[in-house]
Amino acid sequence: MLFDSHCHIHSPEFFNAEEAEEAYQSALKQGVEGMLLVATSVADSKAAIAFAHQHPANTWATVGVHPHEASKFNTEQLKEQLHELSLLATDEKVVGVGECGFDFYYNEKSESLANQEALLRGQLDIAQKHHLPLSFHVREAFDEFWRVLEDYQDVQAVLHSFTDQPHHAQNALKRGFYLGINGIATFTNHLWQIEQFKTLPLESIILETDAPFLTPKPKRGTINVPENVTYITNFLAELRGEDATAIAAATTHNSRSLFRL
Repeated sequence: MLFDSHCHIHSPEFFNAEEAEEAYQSALKQGVEGMLLVATSVADSKAAIAFAHQHPANTWATVGVHPHEASKFNTEQLKEQLHELSLLATDEKVVGVGECGFDFYYNEKSESLANQEALLRGQLDIAQKHHLPLSFHVREAFDEFWRVLEDYQDVQAVLHSFTDQPHHAQNALKRGFYLGINGIATFTNHLWQIEQFKTLPLESIILETDAPFLTPKPKRGTINVPENVTYITNFLAELRGEDATAIAAATTHNSRSLFRL
């Protein structure tokens, strides 16, 4: 049985109600026993919670504000966003905070650092207040990210869509973080990334689709959906010379352990 630890099928920005339901039902038929609906804004957090309540046996939600959103708010508005998130975090279907972090690939650092950092620190505070793990989004920003993390103890988390350098992987593993592996593994042209996916310890990996993004081979060119976690599993099995059933069992166990399901 498989677990998609990061998808966005709940979001009306990407899936209408009929498409979301079809993606959910199709995933179940393909052996995906659980899906985590990861939020990117306050409104999206509410949508994730609603979908999880409508599908209580197999879906759970996070609450979070993506770093891309940070520049939209002034200081007072950031406080309001974080206050709303903290209230939403008490819902019984909420099992994590995020996706939150830093992103300087799409955002100019000099213009967005202060807001992104305030937003990240606020969500770390919410996670600690409510004893929840986090889903981190970090892109071209690990120096800033590790600096902030130094101020927080006993953080339980996954680095979502991890494709960065080995020294950042080792830093994450030393902290007990999980690394989220998705369709990028199946189509990257970077040999060092392929080698890293081959050698990361299985007990530290969780699988994700990031649906509707990052569709794995052989489904490139189509909208990504949770059932495609099967292709990621099979790719890793072949790459690592391991049994696909064992990878599915281990990564599902890891996801359930992190999010306490």
